Amino acid sequence: MSKNLEFFQKVNESFMKGDVDFLIENIAPNIEWYMVGEQTIVGKENVREMLEPMRGVVAEGYETKKIITHGDTAAIEGTMKMPDENGEIKSYAFCDIYKLDKFKGGKIKEMTAFVIEDNR
Repeated sequence: MSKNLEFFQKVNESFMKGDVDFLIENIAPNIEWYMVGEQTIVGKENVREMLEPMRGVVAEGYETKKIITHGDTAAIEGTMKMPDENGEIKSYAFCDIYKLDKFKGGKIKEMTAFVIEDNR
């Protein structure tokens, strides 16, 4: 298993387990996180603030379908079941695309997240 594949499996698991600390430790100070159809968050502290409500929230169901890595980029596709803001469990499909900053310790410097509700 490649070093990047192992790293991105850990990133993916941290979202599943609500491990905000691991995520924050592994993003670059100048991260740009684009949530397609919603917003772009720039900077580590802004991402920390956005992630904090996820701390300790464990997915009800989570399936990783694919992790593809190439050089300093990766794409992760999967499905998850998470509570919405009202506590109702909803199903989502996602695809996250990452780019690492190879000059700053391999931290995540860009992320594009596609997330849609999946009612299948």
